[in-house]
Amino acid sequence: MNVFIVKVLKKINAFKFFNFSVRTTINNRNFKIPISDNIGYSNLVTSEPWMLDVLKIILPLGEKRFFDIGVNTGQTLLKLKSVSSKIEYIGFEPNPFCVGYTSKLISKNNFKNTTLIPVGVSNKTEVGELHFIEKSAVDSSASMITEFRQNHAIKRKAYIPLFDVEHLNAKINFEGISILKIDVEGAELEVLISFKSYIAKSEPIILLEILPAYNKENTFRISRQNEIQELFIGLNYSFFRIVKQNDLLINLEAITEIGIHADLSACDYVIVPRTKIEAFTRSYKEVLKNR
Repeated sequence: MNVFIVKVLKKINAFKFFNFSVRTTINNRNFKIPISDNIGYSNLVTSEPWMLDVLKIILPLGEKRFFDIGVNTGQTLLKLKSVSSKIEYIGFEPNPFCVGYTSKLISKNNFKNTTLIPVGVSNKTEVGELHFIEKSAVDSSASMITEFRQNHAIKRKAYIPLFDVEHLNAKINFEGISILKIDVEGAELEVLISFKSYIAKSEPIILLEILPAYNKENTFRISRQNEIQELFIGLNYSFFRIVKQNDLLINLEAITEIGIHADLSACDYVIVPRTKIEAFTRSYKEVLKNR
């Protein structure tokens, strides 16, 4: 089934009646995208294409183990597999609808070295709540931090399993992390606290989304981003803001603080251990020169 037909079916809200797969191309590699229970059509279009260049920049610095905290429907997984089929992928996702869909995506494409863990990561092991502000069962803006979106009505909530990584290490090897990607809609601080000792040991490159504070009155977000900055200062890491134009990478800007801003295009960061800054800079220049 081609992409045009998929768009027509989406427009008439017919996905809920069909389960099928569509072929698509990402970074010159072909993938099968399952469309199931009204989920999956967003993977037919490459969202955040800047991420492909960022992956090409950081993978040469350590192509061993990629930890993805906040899998959603496998958007990052697809981009990673389009750039490298060798790196081991370990993804964590507490939303059961996302887990079900991404499991199908992995199976359809016969991805190797790929593990999906159906839990969220936090600094406590407990039953948490996932708050949805959209109707979609796979709402990518759903957050487990109650106070994070105080101006948005919560449409529904779901109970989810949350684990500190120390309570998972009997089953999962957390040593030798090369890249740690965190996209958890406000729960970044809890994830980083949980991973702190492994970050100190392995010095991974970290891809991190920190949504804007918007104004100085949002003391909740500001205090949390300040704690994140202090954590990375203690770990001897440097911040680079991913600068985009038309959703494409144009620069990696070294910054000393996140600051207060309202720009949703300026909330993605590459955070690099200072021991790898030189190699990171070389790789960045090489990728931009050759693209």
